[in-house]
Parts: sequence; C-alpha cells; structure tokens
Amino acid sequence: MLDTRNPRIEVADGASQDEIRLKLLDHEEVLELAREIDKHQGLFHGERIITVQEAGYQVVLEGNRRIAACQMLLNPALVPAPYRIRFPKATSETIENLRRIAADVAPSREVAEPILTKRHTERGAKPWTPVAKMRRAARLLGNHSVPEVASILGTTSTQVKKLIRPYKLLKFALELKGWNEREKKILEDEKLKTNPYTRFFTLSKTRSVLQVEFDEEENIVSGLPSKLFKDHMRRIARDFLIPDPVTGKPRCDTRTSPDAYFLDTDQATVTPDRPKPGNANNPSSAASANAADKGPANGPAKPKPPKASIFFENLECHVQDDNLLKLTAEIKQINHQKMTIAASLLTRALFECALVYKLRSAKKWGELIKAEGKDPGLAEMIKYCSVFGNGVFAEQNICKTLQSGTTRDAKNYLDAITHLKYREADPKTLESVANNLRQVIQYILKGTI
Repeated sequence: MLDTRNPRIEVADGASQDEIRLKLLDHEEVLELAREIDKHQGLFHGERIITVQEAGYQVVLEGNRRIAACQMLLNPALVPAPYRIRFPKATSETIENLRRIAADVAPSREVAEPILTKRHTERGAKPWTPVAKMRRAARLLGNHSVPEVASILGTTSTQVKKLIRPYKLLKFALELKGWNEREKKILEDEKLKTNPYTRFFTLSKTRSVLQVEFDEEENIVSGLPSKLFKDHMRRIARDFLIPDPVTGKPRCDTRTSPDAYFLDTDQATVTPDRPKPGNANNPSSAASANAADKGPANGPAKPKPPKASIFFENLECHVQDDNLLKLTAEIKQINHQKMTIAASLLTRALFECALVYKLRSAKKWGELIKAEGKDPGLAEMIKYCSVFGNGVFAEQNICKTLQSGTTRDAKNYLDAITHLKYREADPKTLESVANNLRQVIQYILKGTI
C-alpha cells in the first residue's frame, strides 16, 4: 500500500490509493520514472524499498514513487485517465522483473525515521523539498510532542517549530474555500515557493493587523472575526503564492511591505467600522480621494491610457489555459510587420484555441464532435459558435460577429497563409484581420461567461 503520510504529497489521512497515485503523477515525476523503469526493464539493483506492517498491509515508507510506477506498469487499469495515453506499456521483461520486489520491513515507523532522514538529506534518493520537510514534521507532531519530533529528526524544538509553523500557514490557506482546480494544484505542489508567504507572517505589522499567533499545539489563532480573518488569509495566499496568469509570478514577494499591503487591504475591505475611502460617512476620505484623482496642482497629468491595439500588443489572457497563456505571451511580443507569416500563423492558432476553449468551457465540444462525426475544423467551429441557440456565447453580438463576412474573410486569409497558397503575407491585411477577430478573442480571454 502507498503511504497516505508520504511527506511529498498533500492528501487526507483517508485518501484512496488512486488519489495517491494521481498526486504522485501530478507532482512527483512518476510518469518519467515509469518510463525509466520500463527502459531498464525493472528497478536498479540495490533499490530496496522500506515498508512497515500496518492494519495487515505492508505500507511503503521509502520508495512510494517507485512502487506507484511499478503498480501502474503491472496493471494499466490503475493509471488515472489523464495519463493513460502517455503512460508506457511495460514490456514482458519489465513485467516479469517487477512481479517480486525485495523490501526491508521496519518494525515501526519510528525505527525507520533515521534512515529516511539520511536518505533524503544526502545524495541518492530524490531530496525532500522545503514543503515536504515541513509537512513531514507537522505529521509527526500529530502523534508526538515538539521535543519528541525534534528527537526523531535529530534537531532542536526551535527548528521543529520553524518547520511546523510555515506548514500550518500553508495548510490553513489550502483548506480555505474558493480555490479552483488550477489554484489548488499549485498550493499542493511540493515545489511551491512558500518563503514570501510564510515570511510575511514573521513581520510584526502583519501579526498586529491579523491579531494572529500560534497556540500550544502550533495551530493558528486570530483575534479577528473568523470570516474577516479567512478573507485576509485567502487574499494573502493568492497574492503571495498563486502566479498571475499573465506574468507567471505572484503579485507579491519578499519585498512587499506590510504597511503598503494592508493600506491596500484597508481600501479594498469594508468592515462595519471601516468605510471605504470616499464614503459619504467619511468626508475626509472623500476629500483625499478627490484630491488624489486630480493630482498635485503643478504636477504631471494622469498617465494616458495605452494606445489602441494595431495588432495584439495589448492582449491579456485571464483564463486558466496553458495554450492560450502561451499564445498570448508570444503574440504580444512578435513584430507582425517583420515576421508577418509567423504572426499570421500565431493569429490563426490563437483564434482556433480560443474557440476550442470556449466550446469546452460551455460543455459543447462533445456535442459538436457528435454533430460533425469527427474533430471539427475551424470553419465548423465558427459556424457552430455563431448560432446563438447553440449556447456557446451568451452575447448575441459575438454570434453576429462570427457570422459576418469580415470573420469569413479573416479566416480565408489565415487559411491561405497557413497553407502557403494563393496569396502572400501582408502586414496591412494582417492588421485588418486582427481588428476583425480581436473582439471575439478578447471576449473569450477575459473569461466572460
């Protein structure tokens, strides 16, 4: 049995073996490991696993990644659906060599801890990341006191607290409601960079505003009302841990000042005794807000808004789709006048991927495939999406745009460039094409329902 207490992954105590395998595939390169095992027709000699007998099962303490890979190589039915196409099919030699694997059986978890520590803090097995080390210490605390955990890990109680408290902060954020699947996956990732987030709570201003401290069991407690505290924690976790879809980085980092951060929070969070600036009940704030709008008397005028797009230089992607995020980043940077063919190909790919994303998010992709009897081409997608009654778009104007002759002409131009037929790439024509398609593409990339 794979271990529900494996510090590499975040799973509930009662997690199923299927859930553990999926987490290991998502976060621990088990797919690549399975390919290596099949390539070498088995495990390397000397790679003994360590188990302990619990509730009648041999539970894996050391070698969970290898055992998960072996299980799925021996029984493809265990491979989670998202990985079935990519997962290797084991050769007969690999299967034969994996039927029996040598294991060292430890009398207890406690006895095994020193060798596990040695293996994962020296070269050899894949080292534990900071998050894995924190998670391991916190899980040991479930059955031991802080001094006992320190003795098991061969360190001091102070160092144990430095591992447990950051993990408790991370765990608190993870258990908050409101995360989508992408965000939850990021928060569960063993490689998550937590230092900016956990460091923020070591600052006196942060602790003062949140009225936060740790109790005797190292749990987080706050003097704020529960909902307000959770709202603060969710916002801080999002700002410090979740990368922005456009920049690829969290909004805040180790240089973020609590004074500036909580000033922003004061303006964004309304509590019974704290009206928003500009509220009628707070005239001084209103005056300040008006003065700020006008700017200094002799100072520079407000920055002008960005110029209208000629191509896609101002395009932003706010949906969680890897293809659209990458295409947006590339098309914003390309010089469409000097690289017109490449820019045309990018435009067509962006338009097509945006429609595919919209069809899937509207749960219409399967219906369209059924209607066409095959994977639809761009023409079929445009035709289907342009029918308001099909329910892909809630805005009739978008459907009318897709039905228009300008959209048809734009597609014909992009098809001709894609297949290098009938016409040459022309920057001015491409700018016109971009102008014709921009409304639909922007509408989809904004995540509009």
